[in-house]
Amino acid sequence: MVRRLFLFALASVALEILSLQVSYAQVQDTVQLTPVTISAPRYTRYVSGARVQRIDTLLLQRQPGITLSEVLQQRSPLYFKSYGNGMTATVAFRGTSSSHTAVLWNGFNIALPTLGMSDFALLPPPPNTQVSLQHGPSGALHGSGAVGGAVLLENPVSFAPQQQIQVQQEIGSFGHRRSAATGTFSNGRLALTSSFTRSASQNDFKFENIAAFGAPRETQQNAAFSQTSLAQEVHYKLGQAQRLSVRGWYVKTHRQIQPSMGSANTHAQQNDENLRLMAEWQGQVAGGSTTVRGAYFNDVLNYRDDGVLSLSTVNTYQSQVEHERQLLPNLLLQLGEEGQLFKANVGGYGGKVDETRFSTYSWLRYDPLPELQISLNLRQAWVQGFNPPLTPTLGANYIITEFAGNTFTAKANVSRSYRVPTLNDRFWRPGGNPGLQPESGWGYESGLAHVYKNGNVTGTSELTAYALQVKDWIQWQPSQAGPFSEPVNLQHVRGHGVEVDSRWQFAFDANWSLFGGVAYAYTISQQKLPNTQAILQERQLFYVPKHKVAGWFEARFKNWWLSTDATFTGRRFTDNDNNNWLPAYTLINASVGKTFTWHSFETQLMAQVQNLTNTVYQTMAYRAMPPRNFRLSLSLKWAPQP
Repeated sequence: MVRRLFLFALASVALEILSLQVSYAQVQDTVQLTPVTISAPRYTRYVSGARVQRIDTLLLQRQPGITLSEVLQQRSPLYFKSYGNGMTATVAFRGTSSSHTAVLWNGFNIALPTLGMSDFALLPPPPNTQVSLQHGPSGALHGSGAVGGAVLLENPVSFAPQQQIQVQQEIGSFGHRRSAATGTFSNGRLALTSSFTRSASQNDFKFENIAAFGAPRETQQNAAFSQTSLAQEVHYKLGQAQRLSVRGWYVKTHRQIQPSMGSANTHAQQNDENLRLMAEWQGQVAGGSTTVRGAYFNDVLNYRDDGVLSLSTVNTYQSQVEHERQLLPNLLLQLGEEGQLFKANVGGYGGKVDETRFSTYSWLRYDPLPELQISLNLRQAWVQGFNPPLTPTLGANYIITEFAGNTFTAKANVSRSYRVPTLNDRFWRPGGNPGLQPESGWGYESGLAHVYKNGNVTGTSELTAYALQVKDWIQWQPSQAGPFSEPVNLQHVRGHGVEVDSRWQFAFDANWSLFGGVAYAYTISQQKLPNTQAILQERQLFYVPKHKVAGWFEARFKNWWLSTDATFTGRRFTDNDNNNWLPAYTLINASVGKTFTWHSFETQLMAQVQNLTNTVYQTMAYRAMPPRNFRLSLSLKWAPQP
């Protein structure tokens, strides 16, 4: 009843605010306020005080078909736990588990409702994708699962007249090969974008089997994979104030499941098919911008080995309706509703399962002063069989000082999040627990951002400190009722840490330029567990490194470039008791390339070295990773001048 009254009050306040536009017109000639800029991407207008990191899309453009796990591993402080090259890759965002990161594709959450997580090795974004990271809880913006952070995949619309076709072929060590083709066309009213990639690898590399006596060198078996991705976009201007967009993204992946060291080869393999379709209409209605979206996802995951066959199909239907209106030059409001329907046919459930979800939300951006931006966001969700909490977010940015090309901004944010138990958590047999409670968390962060612009030198740096706590954290553990695992609600998981990010660009002249950046994360994520004397002690969650560093550098001279990236990953515990761990490791990659141009044609030749120092490492215990390897690619682009 309290929440209903709150939502009624919220709606009443929104209507009251809408009426302010009339009264404001009477004083417009005496009060001058700074207009709110609404040209930024959809979410960034309402994330004051939070850390949002835009990932350089150069890797996607140079290496079409590269997966999101590879991109974020090289360009962010996120840690990815991989079961092998091309195998399942899951993320630990601010010390949370893989199901605590929301992944959104043009506004829709694409995490599997069965697992509640995304396999980043199954996500090869099209080259025109803008990838952003929103650090910290963001339940008000993104709904269930955005506890540690969110990964945002956006495909922007451009009607600027253009036409372009690009094809690329890449070959490499251990049977690696990749083919790609992309094309774009726009005439000012109709815009088309198509992309196709096909990647495959035998993964027959040599490795040291540390689980066998004497650590003999062996050839990796049953680790081949192939992946095909096809993306299509169609955008059409219905008028000056209306646009219709249709997007499709299909990914088909076949993987042999790489066995762990010391385990028998059961010839396990997995087939994944992910079809994502969405339509979007956007137009000017009632003095603002209205957007209506609808989406259909079909996710198939089939696993088999010598003794097990598991089949899973999930159909997801989603809809969104949003209205954004600038009430005053410094006040922006967006109201929206979202609905989801899951239809799962999973062998492990013993039957078909349906689930419905619905949420309403309100996002507010207010700039009372030119140097101050405030955002206040609210979301209330209703889930079949559950009662998620109301999730507010309050954040602010304040420009402290500006001088000699320097801008210093203080930031602060507090946000609530939640996560509804997945379908597997509740319905898997044996072990599923329909009585699980939704997770509920709070996040707090503050930081200092620096922007420098002076002549040919530009740079951005940001320092962020945060704290995170989650109640009723869901974790699978051995059951006392039999030889199987079951999910349980832990009492509390707490975490805190520091993040540092700095990126710089030096353009000496038309021929010479340098680019570089570094991202660092110090992460403490703990739960209380009993020691041998039954005394509760803080233990770091397993597979959460305290230290992760990613750095990259590129030098360009005329049509040549030389780039390198390096990542350092600290020690990770492999059990809850913190008695066993994987050692720290450093990976270095390097590439060199040259671009040749002739009229409307452009050819790019690139050579890469992966794992330059031939480091022996593991991201998942007893899962071998490739040694030093090489790749060579050739691309041809045709782009006539309009």
